[in-house]
Amino acid sequence: MPHPHRLLSLAPTACALASPSRHQLQRRALLSLAAAVGTTALMPAVGQAQGTSGGDFPNKPLRMVLGFSPGGSGDQLARIVNARASELLGQQIVIEYKPGAATNIASEFVSKAPPDGYTLLLGGNFSHAVNPHLFRRLPFDPVKDFSPVLQVTNGEAQLLCVPANLPVANMAEFLVWARREGDKVNFGSSGPGSPGHIAGAYFAQKAGLQMTHVPYKGSSEAVRDLVGGQIQMAIVSTTTAMPLVRDGRLKALMQTTAQRSRFVAEVPSASEAGLADFDIAGWYGIWAPAGVPAPVLNRLNQAFNGSLADAATRQRMDVASLTAAGGSAEAFGRFVQTEIRRWEPIVRASGASL
Repeated sequence: MPHPHRLLSLAPTACALASPSRHQLQRRALLSLAAAVGTTALMPAVGQAQGTSGGDFPNKPLRMVLGFSPGGSGDQLARIVNARASELLGQQIVIEYKPGAATNIASEFVSKAPPDGYTLLLGGNFSHAVNPHLFRRLPFDPVKDFSPVLQVTNGEAQLLCVPANLPVANMAEFLVWARREGDKVNFGSSGPGSPGHIAGAYFAQKAGLQMTHVPYKGSSEAVRDLVGGQIQMAIVSTTTAMPLVRDGRLKALMQTTAQRSRFVAEVPSASEAGLADFDIAGWYGIWAPAGVPAPVLNRLNQAFNGSLADAATRQRMDVASLTAAGGSAEAFGRFVQTEIRRWEPIVRASGASL
């Protein structure tokens, strides 16, 4: 036990602690105020960091922008893939159509959207590999202005189709007939700079034909006139063409790839039809605007990869004659740059320019 005199010597100090002076009270109040101000100043930065961490993404519906009209193979693909991806993300993915300018309207819109991961683009070789060579100037950079999410499909063959009543049974007969008819032969596409336009012009150049291009506002209009005989040829997606071929309303003379697709094994490949160097395959991919935080991109990549790995998704894609791709965002980015280089000589050889 402490000595009584030591207790007495401590008493004044204890009293001072229990009853601080006015100066001490003012000092403590100022320190508390400074701490409070400092904490408040940090709150927006902390909130901002939390908002970009991807931990709460997504907390509202997303939108997927398409640069083509409803009803085509791209629209069908978006609906197939988004069904499961929406479930995995816990939010609805709303499709928004912005057709025109060979998909450039949609691409520009997404490139300038807020980089928060809520606005996505479904495009493909036509939007990011063909258009840089087709247009003298683009309102966006296909590499710098986008964040790749993933490749959705592998390269798919398209079909060179003619009306069912055209008096030809194969590509050799069509070439004889088309050379005789000259520029009276019309080939249609879903618009200037569309995949059908580039592939058709490239085919004409390779085959030495003088066909006339007839652009439409969408693939469905072009196919309608092809069935009706108003145009004599079109290069159409397998998804759209095969039901009409099997119904006897169109003839498929050739695939646009060097090897036969497993989905249409009954149709000759380009090399089998006599065009040895003709090999055009289309693919689809998903992009976000440049600057989307890495955790958000990872979340999107995981969700769409999960959808492509889903058995029901793959079954629906098989019915649509589409092969799921998937993979990392980084691999997709490298693939796009390779495709930009690959399509340059094809576009140049087609003679198409916008």
